[in-house]
Amino acid sequence: MNFEAILSTFPGKEAAVLIAKEIANEPKNMDKLWKFATSAHEKSWRATWLMDKVYDEAPELVRTYIPQMIQLIPNLECQSKQRQFLKLISAEPLPKTISGDFINSCFDLLISNSTPVAVRVYAMQILFNFSQQEPDIKNELALVIEEFMTDGSAGFKCRGKRILKKLQA
Repeated sequence: MNFEAILSTFPGKEAAVLIAKEIANEPKNMDKLWKFATSAHEKSWRATWLMDKVYDEAPELVRTYIPQMIQLIPNLECQSKQRQFLKLISAEPLPKTISGDFINSCFDLLISNSTPVAVRVYAMQILFNFSQQEPDIKNELALVIEEFMTDGSAGFKCRGKRILKKLQA
């Protein structure tokens, strides 16, 4: 599969689902998709979006790349890639050994007002997931969420309320 050609124009959702099904049927294409997603190509962020569609079809194909996504996040500047990778990471159990850099990056993304809402929400979810392994961060996470809920978007407030309820249970 030539992902550069496929993603040179933004495929609609229906086309993306068909491509994802094709990748699910030919798993060897997943490695090519990953390489394109992590390349410096200007359209590589579209490959991360396509990875999300592959996850819907065959999560096991994407799951193997979660540790690599976790390694990329602390130095990843493309917000579109951050959003998709964090979404995928948030949908999976976190590895037992996870880097402090990754957790700190999630906190940084959560508290930054310049971070897009979706990225902040996925970072919040990941931090909640991590708090299930490391209860010591529950209080800090709750304080951060409460602080940012007053000025947060509807999406941020909705996820924040849900997570606060779980943190206080």
